[in-house]
Amino acid sequence: MLPMKRTNIVITRMELVNKHIAGTFQLNHKLTRHTGKLSDQVYYTELRFEVLDHADTVYPINIVVHMRGIFEFHVAETEDAIETFLKKDAVTFLYPYLRATITQMTTLAMIPPIVIPILDTSVLFPDEQTMN
Repeated sequence: MLPMKRTNIVITRMELVNKHIAGTFQLNHKLTRHTGKLSDQVYYTELRFEVLDHADTVYPINIVVHMRGIFEFHVAETEDAIETFLKKDAVTFLYPYLRATITQMTTLAMIPPIVIPILDTSVLFPDEQTMN
């Protein structure tokens, strides 16, 4: 683990649209990761969870949650070590918060709660994804 000075978790976007459509639906979600540098020693990893209508699929709800972890390091680390942390460890750190946020948001909206699965976050995103 890299020496950190500060860690912040921020919801950068949260949206739930309930269209009150009755029936049974299979929601297909999209989960993406974005990483980058904000300033000297300050980096971020953002997980973006989305269930949105497509041209051929209409869901009873649309959900968007973008959660960002902001990490400030004490000392200068190599960019490779930081990038590895942002791509793997930060995802492992943020994912449980994202799961809880989605479940709580849907429960508070008085709709059947959406619980995204527990999974091995170390294999969630391929290594070839670079900081973007």
